[in-house]
Amino acid sequence: MIFEKINSDEPVKINFKYVSEDILMLINSIITRILGKRDLLYLLHSLITIMRELVVNSLKANAKRVFFEERGLDINDQAQYAKGMALFKEKIIGDFDFIKSDILKSENSILFSVTPGENGILFTVKNSTPIHKSEQERINKRIAVAVQNDNFSDIYAHLEDDSEGAGLGIALIIMFLKSMGIPHTSFKLKSDDKVTMASIEIPYTLHPPEIITKVKTRILYEIKGLPTFPENVVELLKMCTSPDADINIIAGKIKLDVSLTSDVIKLANSAGFITMGKTDDIGKAIVKIGLKNLHSILLASNSRKILESRYSKFEEIWEHCGRVAFYAKSIALKYGMHDIAENAYITGLLHDIGKVILLAVDMNAVKQIAEIVRNRDIINSSVMEEIAIGISHAEIGSLVAEKWNFPDYMAATIKYHHSPLLIPEQFRDIAYTVYIANMICGIEKRNYYYYYIEETALGRFGIKSEIDFAKLHEYLIAEYQKKPK
Repeated sequence: MIFEKINSDEPVKINFKYVSEDILMLINSIITRILGKRDLLYLLHSLITIMRELVVNSLKANAKRVFFEERGLDINDQAQYAKGMALFKEKIIGDFDFIKSDILKSENSILFSVTPGENGILFTVKNSTPIHKSEQERINKRIAVAVQNDNFSDIYAHLEDDSEGAGLGIALIIMFLKSMGIPHTSFKLKSDDKVTMASIEIPYTLHPPEIITKVKTRILYEIKGLPTFPENVVELLKMCTSPDADINIIAGKIKLDVSLTSDVIKLANSAGFITMGKTDDIGKAIVKIGLKNLHSILLASNSRKILESRYSKFEEIWEHCGRVAFYAKSIALKYGMHDIAENAYITGLLHDIGKVILLAVDMNAVKQIAEIVRNRDIINSSVMEEIAIGISHAEIGSLVAEKWNFPDYMAATIKYHHSPLLIPEQFRDIAYTVYIANMICGIEKRNYYYYYIEETALGRFGIKSEIDFAKLHEYLIAEYQKKPK
């Protein structure tokens, strides 16, 4: 019914008392469908993050009203308000399940609505609680700070968190809108003695501004200064794609590089090729894996070698990439996509190369971003990187992929590994495989939850429920534990 209304450009409304995972998934789906219909999917993660912030703020407001009423505290009395907020922060913030049953019994509710108009889409979140006077003052102050500053670090320095963090959330919304190329005035926050309503109008036509920060300038300079692949590697890459390729000549050149020889032999003896028997001969290894896979190994091996020689060895990133690569290959094999398994593996190894450069250039900015992403349960760290720096680690990786002439499927997956709905259809089998693998690794680190995952990507593998997903996760863990150390 809801999606039929979206298709016919009718207003959509959902009313709820508690913010469950199912509600968040439904809101994500609504936003995805509406933006997709208007060719605005590039705003998806930013808008989902904004709406999540507004919905959770509404839950906080309603929960606070219930909390005060249960304890007989007058929310309008200054002394009682201070006492109540101290208790509320201690017992409720971050654990709304503690008061969930009381919220469900109350008359308070949240209304999320989307109204398509002539020039844009109006997103509204309304709750049953007015804004307290002291909170309104803080919110106004923080909106002003976010409006007046473009530098993320300057804004963050002024936004020390309070008992609820609502002011920080509203300031983040202003920052998101600015990064999306939407005037901050499109955000409205109104409150009377009964309800509070927040709304944002997203115009159908807009052009995101080019956000230039000092960090972004340095990053672009770093990418420009990255060395190209050594001449012998460039020659090998050409040979791999040549119809006149000579295996013996290629094998001879590879033998001159000990680490590359090791990588090729390791792949040839991996699970995907072990049925053909083990080999220590580089020529036979090349025949086993094929020139297409050799081309991918050359890219992965030399990319890591250049980055590690230029920057610190970010072992945590490479360890994460290794696990994503293994999961991606295992997913491809499990679902019968044998022809893409090795490409998914290599792409998984390289999907976060942009993060190496980002960390090397400005560790402090990355720490600030990570703190906000963690504390506010933001789905996609790339969104915060974009508003803070003007460029995400995925985009940085894409620029590196372009510089080093990565295959199109690999470059696209690196660029959109946090935004899979934007990936061209012809690359989606590999890209969705890497995306699901990356999300599973994020879930293991408690950075993500099941309901964060795009339903379209899950559907590609026939995953229809959290139970299906859990079975896949269990399978991958078991496979990973069996792999040689």
